[in-house]
Amino acid sequence: MKGEQQQDHVRSNEERPFKYNAGDRAIGVEMSQAASVASAAAEFIDEGERQKGMGPLNRAYFKRPGERPAFLVLRDGCEDRPLFREDAGTAPVGPCLIRSEEWLNTPELAELYDSWLTGEDEVQTERTLQRIYYRLRAASLALLESADGAWTAVTLLCTPELAALPARLAVLQDAQLEALFSAVAESQRLGSDCRVDLLAPYPASAPEFAVMREFIEDVAEQTLGHAYAAACRIGALIAPGAHYAAGEIARIADFLVLDGAACGRAPEASSAEGFARAAGEMLAAVRRVKPAAVVLAAGAPAAAALADLYAIGMSGIFCSAGQRTEALLRAACLTWMARQDHNVDPAAGGWL
Repeated sequence: MKGEQQQDHVRSNEERPFKYNAGDRAIGVEMSQAASVASAAAEFIDEGERQKGMGPLNRAYFKRPGERPAFLVLRDGCEDRPLFREDAGTAPVGPCLIRSEEWLNTPELAELYDSWLTGEDEVQTERTLQRIYYRLRAASLALLESADGAWTAVTLLCTPELAALPARLAVLQDAQLEALFSAVAESQRLGSDCRVDLLAPYPASAPEFAVMREFIEDVAEQTLGHAYAAACRIGALIAPGAHYAAGEIARIADFLVLDGAACGRAPEASSAEGFARAAGEMLAAVRRVKPAAVVLAAGAPAAAALADLYAIGMSGIFCSAGQRTEALLRAACLTWMARQDHNVDPAAGGWL
């Protein structure tokens, strides 16, 4: 059965575009019409505001014939966001990356997690886990009601303390997924339109990712039903230096994120140059087996290496609030310059 399901993942993966039905243009789509780099940056930043009154159409982050897909600058983390979705004023052009370990670091969860991790009494540990579940459910509901709730990509919990305790890690991840999907069910019951994608953290191989994917889909199906499980996009968070496995993982993953926050696993990739090199190796491995794969980067090194990531054809980056303004401006400049170069006819010596 598991083998059949994994084969189904491979067969159906090409039918699962990383797309969102809201708005009608990818970010920065009119850069070539900007009068200057400054106005290009303004259009890049304000594009969402100008889409508010437009009807929903398919948006897919795949290369169409004759054009380069948009390079996305997306949000990484929970900080500096409007608390409620009606305050956001923009339609999402891509998901916001939520690292669920941030939830464990909050005061209300940190003490519970430590108690559960060190507890020896089985009954008390189970009660503590139940309290963790309710806290995670509340955090998930708050996320879905926020500006990032329209589309978010959440990582599965993966803490250093549980790296050597796979059974306990699976228990905690199960509680997290049930809390998250229960929050999705409540949000849908109240009429809210939300999309939650999942990221399996740092799989070492395609078989390991397949097991994690099946686990996520099983919990989604048990909580929300088969329809949601089939529609849920499941990607992989890849550590720099793990490009040797990225190609095979890409066969059954809906999208990939190269995580600069995991550069401790590959210290040579912590600089912008080292990260760009790791990204190029990963992208080459992925494109060999899946040319249309969506491959993004995250973390501080990704923002620092933005120009190189754009040049090699990455799909975009996730960056923190402190890096976002500069990253938007740099991406706008690169998009504007690329489109100007594309519009020059060398034979005619002028613009097309």
